[in-house]
Amino acid sequence: MAEAAEKRKLIAIVEDDPRLTEMFCDVLHLSGPWRLHIFADGQSAKDQLPQIGANLVLMDVGLPNLDGGSLYKYLRGHSSTKNTPIVVITGSHDWELHRMGLQASILLRKPFNVQELVSIVRALLPEE
Repeated sequence: MAEAAEKRKLIAIVEDDPRLTEMFCDVLHLSGPWRLHIFADGQSAKDQLPQIGANLVLMDVGLPNLDGGSLYKYLRGHSSTKNTPIVVITGSHDWELHRMGLQASILLRKPFNVQELVSIVRALLPEE
């Protein structure tokens, strides 16, 4: 049983809003066989994401301790996360994202439909 759990793909959620985090967890647990790792701030995500081997990162832009733009650039520059898909969750305008260097990311705009979230995750993490 533990071996089957380890084969499930890992999604890292970097979100400081507990209500959104709970919604992500509920929706993703119901929608697929994924493992989830939650980070409530950018700095803890920066410190741990390169070591945990996430298959996908869902990341808010507005984070405490280290903003999403800085975290995104760090993850893109790190050898173990440079190819990990990152979905940027934002309510920001395009010009703000461009200023942060996030124009090439996969964006999920707030407010979003949960089915849109599930569709993006399934497309990025197809089942073997």
